[in-house]
Amino acid sequence: MGRAQRPPCFQCRCRKVRCDRRLDQCGNCERLSFNCSFQKVSDRDSVVRADSRVQTDHPGRRRGIQACTECHRQKARCSGEFPECTNCQRRRRPCRYPGSSSRLGHKAQHHSSPDQDNVGQDGNEEISGQAIHRKELEERVDDYFKYLYPIPLYAFLHEPSIRQHCTEGTLNQNLACSIAAVVKEVLSPNPGYSDECQLRIAQVETHIWKQLERPDIICLQCLLLVIHYFIQVGRFSRAYMLAGLAARGATALRLNHERPELSFIAQETRRRVLWALSSIDGSFSVGLPEYETIPHAVIYQRLPCSEAAFRDGRLTLTPGTNWFWRGNNDSAEGCSLFAACIRVAKISKDIMRLTRQLALSEQPLTQLSGLIQEIQNDLWRLQTDVELSFQYRVSSPAQVAQMRSSRWFVRYLQISITWNQAHCDLYRLFLPDYNGAAPKIITDSIDHDLKTQALEKCQEHVLNINCIIRGILDFSPLPVLLPPYVAVCAYHATRLTLFLPCAPDLNRQNNWSSATETADVALSVLRRFFAKSAAAEKMILDMENLVNLSKMGPESVYQELRYPLPPFDQGLHRHSHLAVHSLIRQSNFIDGGYEIYDG
Repeated sequence: MGRAQRPPCFQCRCRKVRCDRRLDQCGNCERLSFNCSFQKVSDRDSVVRADSRVQTDHPGRRRGIQACTECHRQKARCSGEFPECTNCQRRRRPCRYPGSSSRLGHKAQHHSSPDQDNVGQDGNEEISGQAIHRKELEERVDDYFKYLYPIPLYAFLHEPSIRQHCTEGTLNQNLACSIAAVVKEVLSPNPGYSDECQLRIAQVETHIWKQLERPDIICLQCLLLVIHYFIQVGRFSRAYMLAGLAARGATALRLNHERPELSFIAQETRRRVLWALSSIDGSFSVGLPEYETIPHAVIYQRLPCSEAAFRDGRLTLTPGTNWFWRGNNDSAEGCSLFAACIRVAKISKDIMRLTRQLALSEQPLTQLSGLIQEIQNDLWRLQTDVELSFQYRVSSPAQVAQMRSSRWFVRYLQISITWNQAHCDLYRLFLPDYNGAAPKIITDSIDHDLKTQALEKCQEHVLNINCIIRGILDFSPLPVLLPPYVAVCAYHATRLTLFLPCAPDLNRQNNWSSATETADVALSVLRRFFAKSAAAEKMILDMENLVNLSKMGPESVYQELRYPLPPFDQGLHRHSHLAVHSLIRQSNFIDGGYEIYDG
């Protein structure tokens, strides 16, 4: 009988494949780059000792990646190249591979060039799903800071740090996924990206829940982007619940307090995360304290500094400069326009809160005129500060068009349109019968001069808003995205524009044909620039209804815009009424689950 063959190597035995038992290294291990248990073993008697020495050296997976989604759907041979296969490159279509990021990461290590490496995890646990590669991430980061960052809601990332980590491949994977998903969802018209964005957001959410009790600043930045994503796609109820979670994380980290021992960039990043969260909170609360997640009363932070100071990591002060909102007058980068946006939003929130408090009043308020004058003084102070700091006249609609070439155009736009809208919100309280006015017992008690002033203010500032909106429609193409609040201002301006000419007992200065034409222009702006925004969908439908009613005459519009008398407590109804653009109203929360008690 012939001598028995030596046993197979440990790696082939584990993988249950045929081993050629070649000396030094078997053919399978050589082909797959395994550490064969036969290596450096020439003596037949030493094989057993070598096998025992490498018992823990289990072979890794070398299975090839499966076909991409498009090739699999078309039953075509896929080259498996990463990040895009040959077929998808030739047909110029998005190439996506199913499976885990570990599988993609293994493929990238063997086939990708240095500029296509997977984004580093920054020491964090790698999340499952599609990995983001450096070339794609760099494009998404460029789009984020070009189109989204100028909008105050998105101005909480430090651009130099993000770009540096992106270049070095060390950007936190959760943050990378959040940026990529939000940018694609907001900017890309291709619906084929929706599944990919949804997958990445789900991955980030999973990671956030895993470290729920250990929040950090990066986690909050990811959570803010996730909230923006859900608002963009119309999942308002989930966005609202996550906003409460983000507020808890912010207060747990004490972001609402100053931390002078930290570096300048760290302090400013904390401030911007907090104020961005506060801005989101304003979209939900609309003046109702029960919907607030982080009210201004608990914020003890300074307002954001200039973009130049945040970018460079240092702040240069001149004697007497109130640095936390006002910057150098000669700066062209919008020194503290972010802070001015926050200030005017705070005034608008105060007006909404006053409106709801007046709704519960059952008797005239003697101090009402003083409250109105105090808010008006705040608006005038803001106007003066902005004009002195930026040589920008908030009250002039023509100034908005002149700033269209600036990177911070949307901030100038938001300040102007919100400032004018705040005047409309304040003085429409005294328009008789308007759906948004104070109760009749209050409007009847105010003097004639205040009513006349209120009418003149509404006419003046709604005209300014309409001029700004008409100027936006003339932009071709628009250099940037528009802030979401522009849609809200256009909606309310349209309602006032159509109400003023047809309301009785008003000194009408607008003719009806001009009002209907202006309403058509505002509707065109919303259709053109907010067609993809789920938050603007209800506003567009309501404005379409108003425009159609306007064709039937002023009386039809007046009946639609006057405040109805409900069969129940009118004061409570006015106080808790939510506008059509309210994200809480669109969340459709249902108080159910009583079946177990009714049985």
